[in-house]
Amino acid sequence: MNADELLMFGVEHKASDLYVQTGAVPTLRIDGQVRELKAPALTDKEVRELVHAMAPSGAPFDVDAAMSRGFDFSYAVGDRARFRCNLYSHLGTPGLVIRVIPTRPPSLESLHLPPVLSEIAHVRRGLTLMSGTTGSGKSTTLAGLIEVLNDSYHIKILTIEDPVEFVHASRKAFISHAEVGRDTPSFEHGLRQAMRQAPDVILVGELRDAETVRMALRAADTGHQVLSTVHSSNAAQTVERLLAMVPPEEMAIARQQLAGALVGVISQRLAMSTQGGRHAVVEVLRGDSVTTKYILEGKITDLADYIATGENKMQTFDMHAVELFRQGILTQEEALRVASNPDAVKFKMRAEGTSVKASPS
Repeated sequence: MNADELLMFGVEHKASDLYVQTGAVPTLRIDGQVRELKAPALTDKEVRELVHAMAPSGAPFDVDAAMSRGFDFSYAVGDRARFRCNLYSHLGTPGLVIRVIPTRPPSLESLHLPPVLSEIAHVRRGLTLMSGTTGSGKSTTLAGLIEVLNDSYHIKILTIEDPVEFVHASRKAFISHAEVGRDTPSFEHGLRQAMRQAPDVILVGELRDAETVRMALRAADTGHQVLSTVHSSNAAQTVERLLAMVPPEEMAIARQQLAGALVGVISQRLAMSTQGGRHAVVEVLRGDSVTTKYILEGKITDLADYIATGENKMQTFDMHAVELFRQGILTQEEALRVASNPDAVKFKMRAEGTSVKASPS
């Protein structure tokens, strides 16, 4: 099958990712599990042909140079499906990881996320951070936050991504998308240009270096609503990772900016639902006077204990996992798998005598 046929096969079987690699059988990830197709292993020539068929048009494309440094790009099959692609090198031969992106951005309700996330979006200022491991659904949840704003306010929204994933149709909001490598050379450059484009909301695909962090904090500090992602495993670590990107000589001002601008941190993990598919388990930190105090004083590790108080609708992964278990959405095994402290979660379940509710038929 050609590239489009393979991709649409993945879409039709509700795959989240497709794996294509020289010497391997094309493989799908469905509900978190990898499954090989009943097909022969792909040759180097076949994989290169797939890459050329999907790579951005324009200048001649050097597969070897691109795969050796890693290359991200987006691809669409007409208006039927969109994909985020990463080209990599495997023993000197090409491989592709292809993420399936729904053609319509999701709502927070369709993702079954806690209402507090909508409250965070409606704050309409400051910095909101999304964190989690690769494949935890960070971009999908951010898209849901953008949809909240798109449905609610007559504002200008700009997204800067590498590559662009969800394409939002303007409703109340006016939305522009900038793709790194095509519309702007870098996140940092895109952010600098954004300040001249009169946006109310700026979504930055990832905060990955000191200059991008510096620009994002400056934008949030000057009244813009900034949303972005950080690769980290929980909310407190997200704050720690962001500050770790800042040079020591700039730490004092960065702490002040972050303490004043932080609206919330949403960390996410995915678990298998008893009702089929995967369900998000989220940890939520809200920006308030206590959070501000801990950031200014460098007491980042104390944020985890503060989240556990449940103040202002905050929640830890463990609190959400227990609640989803109570509702019958997660099995005990899954709840413990995504928990930060499985022993404490198991003890809480036993102490409460929690039993699983019957799942809807």
